[in-house]
Amino acid sequence: MVAGQATSDVHAAAGERRTGRFRQEKLTVHQLLRRGAERYVNEHRDGAATMTVQSVLAKTTLCRTSALGGRWYQCDDCDRLTKRHNSCGDRHCPQCSGGKRQTFSDRASKLILDGVDYYQVVFTLPDVISTMALANREEIAELLFHSAWKALKKTVETEQQYELAALMVLHTWNQKLDAHWHVHALVPGAGPSLVDGSWTESKAPAAAGYDDDRKYLVDAINLRRSFRKIAVAHLQRLRKNGKLQLDGSVEYLRCDEAWDTMIDQIESKEWVSYIEPPPTESSSGEHVVRYLTRYLTGGPISDHRIIAADDQEVTFWAREGYTTGGESIQVPLTLSTAEFICRWCLHIQPNQLRTAGTISVAGFRWMG
Repeated sequence: MVAGQATSDVHAAAGERRTGRFRQEKLTVHQLLRRGAERYVNEHRDGAATMTVQSVLAKTTLCRTSALGGRWYQCDDCDRLTKRHNSCGDRHCPQCSGGKRQTFSDRASKLILDGVDYYQVVFTLPDVISTMALANREEIAELLFHSAWKALKKTVETEQQYELAALMVLHTWNQKLDAHWHVHALVPGAGPSLVDGSWTESKAPAAAGYDDDRKYLVDAINLRRSFRKIAVAHLQRLRKNGKLQLDGSVEYLRCDEAWDTMIDQIESKEWVSYIEPPPTESSSGEHVVRYLTRYLTGGPISDHRIIAADDQEVTFWAREGYTTGGESIQVPLTLSTAEFICRWCLHIQPNQLRTAGTISVAGFRWMG
């Protein structure tokens, strides 16, 4: 299938009408993609519009149209026939991923053990590596998953002495749809002892002024620095083996001197990584599963954040910091429709889910 094949039957947008600050028309994300997919592919066929991206756009463009066929339903009371077109089934599709989202949540929840504390651990790559990821999606995804898991495993085994497992979800965007590569890991605060196999719970080290019963996984600074060390080594191997495509804004990194300077800079900074314990005594791993589920299907933005959208511009709500009281600050952001589609397509990923350690992967193969 070629992206844009189903765009010809989409009617032109209604005339632009302004009421106050924003236009009155409000297309959905799916409608925007249907209208703009063909143009995007034609303009980026030799670059960002990879075959994976084209395939996703083709499927979402045709979703719930006659091109995918359909089924007839008959009313039991009046015998009236109604036809419903088939969904595309792609997990990136903004309009047909609810079923997959629920399936993942149900299957992942079955892995949660009663009576065990679960932590959400987030690992974030520096901006320069996130920028590299735009032309090296699979390579940087592997770097991020590998480095996060190795750092977790090493730190937990060293400090807590138990066998670790983790469910990890890749998240590649921020609220403005810019590249912001990070991974969320669901990590149990207990596991089989590396010494005798007995069930062992994570414990906080004795410290003056602290309650020994406080929720604690590992030392966050040790974890963060281990992640940085492993990730930088992985990045160096990718470049040495010619696995990185350095174009556009990172083309300067083809120069050895510029590359070494960049490495020195990222090694000298503290990377963003944090451990979030269960927020309340009644919290369970299922709460984190439901949170992570939102990132696995439907793409990087939902319709409820769209303020106004037509063929020229899209305005949507985006978080821009927090108040002193901890509440998020939402501001309207306006992009050209072409730029909106371009940013949406940046976050099409071949695989967003990984499991590691003793977690069974049988229930997650559909997410590949």
